[in-house]
Amino acid sequence: MNVDAHPLIRANKIMLIPGVYDVLSAKIAQRAGFPAVVLTGYGVSASYLGEPDFGLLTQTEILDVARRVIQAVDIMVTVDADTGYGGPLNVQRMVRELIKIGAIGIILEDQQWPKRCGHMRGKEVIDAEEHALKIRAAKDAAGESIFIVTARTDAIATHGLDEAIRRAKLYKEAGADILFVEAPRSKEDLQRIGRELPPPLAVNIIEGGLTPAGSLEELCEMGFFTVGYVLTGLFAAAKALQRAFTTLRVEGGSSSITKDLMSFEDFCNIVGLEKRYQEDERYKAR
Repeated sequence: MNVDAHPLIRANKIMLIPGVYDVLSAKIAQRAGFPAVVLTGYGVSASYLGEPDFGLLTQTEILDVARRVIQAVDIMVTVDADTGYGGPLNVQRMVRELIKIGAIGIILEDQQWPKRCGHMRGKEVIDAEEHALKIRAAKDAAGESIFIVTARTDAIATHGLDEAIRRAKLYKEAGADILFVEAPRSKEDLQRIGRELPPPLAVNIIEGGLTPAGSLEELCEMGFFTVGYVLTGLFAAAKALQRAFTTLRVEGGSSSITKDLMSFEDFCNIVGLEKRYQEDERYKAR
């Protein structure tokens, strides 16, 4: 079900990245034609733990989900690794593990641990120089591997945009491949980030979050290349499940929402039932 893409995406002028949180969501993103996804920390925390993005997810847990997602799809997977789960040596271990399982990249943020979602209140950041060392450690661990290190700063919330831009420049000097200033509050903020920072630049759009949702044309013109819609799938799935289960509870059946459900056949295609039938047939006794 590979659908036609937005003209800017087809022209490789911008890359829109959906957030996934488990194997099924990653398979659906691949089926829609996305060549790359990001394994979102908030999505994994919500689906794996039923908890908010509040620093409760561990390195072991995110790696467990990442491993299963990467094994199941044939597209590029970048992993949200929060703060790297420690200092530079912890970051290096994370990078090596991700390379081993086939991830294409990592996102590292400069928050204090325990971190919070970039659009939540109460964030704190570490010293910029400390995070720059983590970025350098990540690049050293990657070596000659094709592995993209995205440096994220959450300093707008704590120190303002001037400091966020200063930090991003420092992280670029440390070796970051992509710069990501989290949670700009206005189009003016976005324009300044695009004007003052070296490309490639990333931006996250979260429905109901702090960053205004500009069009791809606007974001491209501002200088952004990677646009992440990291929680859209999670929010959509949660809304659909809430409606479905409420309908079952109230109406005692699903007939009123059947038209909104994926068909049994279509769902079986996503999870690869026919392939399993063929494999099962191959090993039957004759």
